Amino acid sequence: MGFQMYIQNLDGTLAEGDENCFVFAWTALPRTLDVMNNFGMLTELPVPCAPALSAYGLAVEGFQRGVQPDQATANRIAEYRAAYQAALDGAETQPTGIPTYKLANNDGFLVTVAEISAALTTYEAHPNVAIAEMPVGDPTWRHWMAFVRRAQTRGGFRTY
Repeated sequence: MGFQMYIQNLDGTLAEGDENCFVFAWTALPRTLDVMNNFGMLTELPVPCAPALSAYGLAVEGFQRGVQPDQATANRIAEYRAAYQAALDGAETQPTGIPTYKLANNDGFLVTVAEISAALTTYEAHPNVAIAEMPVGDPTWRHWMAFVRRAQTRGGFRTY
């Protein structure tokens, strides 16, 4: 168990292959977030709110097994899902890094190419970056950075 990150293709589908998945143990992610923060790769933003079911005239009871919605309800469900997905996919127009909440939650947030690019620009400008990925000790950081760079060339990555 832990946090799983999956590279997303430009069309929004998840990329296939083991190289397109990165799994953090529960104990490894906090250490990695600390390192990313030390390199200035993270930004602190509020977690976006998911839309309320009631705003779409929906209730949890309508999602129980065996419940078949009428067409009007099915349309409201589709609108709710689109709004929920938009909350997960949201990003700043000029990101300065990766929002910490996107990595610290396993809700399916999209870490965009622009956020990755901003984080990598800050990281690669750091004076100690040359030794950060040396093949000594715990390989998590260098494997994580390889994953992040690969995601930058695709459509970003999602956190689960």
